Amino acid sequence: MPERASDRLSRLLGLVPFLTRRPGTTLEELAARFQVSEEQIVDDLELLFVTGRPGHLPDDLIEAEWSDGRVYVDNADEVSVPVRLSSHEATSLRLALEHLAPGTAAAPETVAAVRDKLTRAAVSAAGEPGAGGLLDLAPPTIEPRLGAVLSAALRDGTALRLQYYVPSRDELTVRTVTPHRLRLGRTWYLDAHCHSSGGERSFAVERIRSADPVPAPPDAEAPARGPQQVRPEGRKAHLRLVLRPEAAWLADELAASAPECGLTHDAAGPGTVAVDLPGAGWDWARRLLTAYGRGVMRAEPPELAAEAAAAAEEALRLYGG
Repeated sequence: MPERASDRLSRLLGLVPFLTRRPGTTLEELAARFQVSEEQIVDDLELLFVTGRPGHLPDDLIEAEWSDGRVYVDNADEVSVPVRLSSHEATSLRLALEHLAPGTAAAPETVAAVRDKLTRAAVSAAGEPGAGGLLDLAPPTIEPRLGAVLSAALRDGTALRLQYYVPSRDELTVRTVTPHRLRLGRTWYLDAHCHSSGGERSFAVERIRSADPVPAPPDAEAPARGPQQVRPEGRKAHLRLVLRPEAAWLADELAASAPECGLTHDAAGPGTVAVDLPGAGWDWARRLLTAYGRGVMRAEPPELAAEAAAAAEEALRLYGG
């Protein structure tokens, strides 16, 4: 599977401060530390040669040396410190810790130390004198029995029969789903493949009225791993997107989950990416466009784009109402 640009960027941002504090680390040690090959480390170091401050003069670029197998970097002051958590990231981790702490095997003093570090990180990033904001709120919790059922289904890969309340219709629905992960946002969400609707769905855990294990439906083998997974179902289309530079990351997500995905870089200008997905499910493609349409310059077929635009407009109308 090709490496995502975001993963490489994270490694580069960790590589420089690591070498700044440990000059002379060998290529073998770096490869083991960052869990990549020595060839990949050398490729990263060669990229650092053309990385630095705007201007691109010799004194503006990071210097790297590894001719004797030991690595040294210089002229890298701007990225010589580890990347810090943002206030939002630290707060999200703190909320997750509060939910998981009761069931963890870690010593109470370890949990308390991590909680304190995350609190200080959130406060420092926000520039506030006190914890403030989300840290003052009680973290969202999951009812213990429901949490145990969801955890068991996620661990064992089993299907669940959910009674799920839909407030917009004031309706209690019944769904059969295969869960993939629990995700913390403003509340807890269960990401799952919904066999009842035939696609990927996210369910607010607070709206799940009951959850019971059931035998796997006939289509349970269908793979699904998050919103980027391409699952052609029913009507299909040859989806072609031209992504703006700020949305180019989505091309990496799609390519990682769909081997048949074709990418063309700089298709409509520097930084743009054209994505071709033959045989994409029509409903899945419409949801993709509705979710990420802000970053799409062009989309084909046009009738699919029109349906996504109509769905987005209807959603805005409901929010406005």
